[in-house]
Amino acid sequence: MIYTERFDYTGKVRGERKKAETANGRTLLKKAVLKEYGIDTSAMTIEFGDYGKPYFAERPDIHFSISHSGEYAAVVLSESEVGIDIQKVVEIKHGLVEKLCDEHEQRYVSDSPDKDKAFITLWTLKESYIKAIGMGMSFPMDKINFRLESFSGELRGRMSNREGMYYVKDLGEYIMAVCYI
Repeated sequence: MIYTERFDYTGKVRGERKKAETANGRTLLKKAVLKEYGIDTSAMTIEFGDYGKPYFAERPDIHFSISHSGEYAAVVLSESEVGIDIQKVVEIKHGLVEKLCDEHEQRYVSDSPDKDKAFITLWTLKESYIKAIGMGMSFPMDKINFRLESFSGELRGRMSNREGMYYVKDLGEYIMAVCYI
């Protein structure tokens, strides 16, 4: 299950905002686990794997991932390994496309009427995948490939060169992606 919530950070300076984003992500996780599993996570400990992937020490069977960007926080819960990423669509440096994308993905971006949104879509998919496998940014993004065509709204599919499924949603100014392994 996927949960998103929009928060107002008006008046918060950078350090305060970062703390609030983390706290809001954890609050959203707590709400999601309570709704889906009927479990209050207040007494549960969040530990971290070798590359920083969080998990509940008391309930490693509850797989989750948290992301936040701009005004949004997003959480996904799953029975299998999962990763989520949400990103605000911003102007991109086109050198990133060549560095992180294969030829098909580069064409997807260059053929898109909104190149920034196309690249952010790929970025969120790639980041959600590396969160799902628990490797974080230590896993090279150029080794993860997606075969997308233009879309609006939502898209589901199988990963092209890795095991797993993906889901991506266009939220207007934001793109959210989830990968399930």
